[in-house]
Amino acid sequence: MSITTVLFDFDGTLADTLPICIHSIAESFLKYDGKTLTAEDVVAMFGPTEADIIRFNLRNRDAAEDAVRLFYELYDKEHDRMVRPNADMIALLDRLASDGYRLGIVTGKGRASLDISLERLGMKHYFGVTVSGDEMMKPKPDPEGVVTAMNGLGAKREETVFIGDSEADMRAGKGAGVFTIGAHWLDNVQTHRFETKPDLYVKRTDELLAFLEGRK
Repeated sequence: MSITTVLFDFDGTLADTLPICIHSIAESFLKYDGKTLTAEDVVAMFGPTEADIIRFNLRNRDAAEDAVRLFYELYDKEHDRMVRPNADMIALLDRLASDGYRLGIVTGKGRASLDISLERLGMKHYFGVTVSGDEMMKPKPDPEGVVTAMNGLGAKREETVFIGDSEADMRAGKGAGVFTIGAHWLDNVQTHRFETKPDLYVKRTDELLAFLEGRK
């Protein structure tokens, strides 16, 4: 069956947003816990939304919501400085949209930070559905988000691909029964080792387009 639907992870796949996530979370912990976190410390807490990372791990529980507010203030304030629009990603989305593919996002990001990034990067209008961590009962690697996005777009699993940069993405896509693509195509994103072998691995957007062209 032809591919009609393309679902993407966001952080590290469509945008190099990892540095601003790490910075904003670390600053929140520094101010409200007096704790200095390394990038590795922050990444080790990934899984929940950014807000829940703070709520679950801040020792000063009384300050948790203040720390969450600081995270969003910094994410908004520093976004234009720390996250640059990527011409290759915009060109890819333009091509996929013009070719008639249904597009969606499945991400562990919170809704507020996802919307900030989509608006600032000029990506919001491409997607028929976006599923954030706030809309999932079970985050990736559970397939819930991928299945939710397919349902929102009216897509069948045999006509859907899911593209991501992490092991959790590979497991979520495989768990949903869709063709799962590992992508390490952003210049400044550290690659993650896949324990779960993707159905296809790409390092350039033209490799994805070539694959889709052969599945029309």
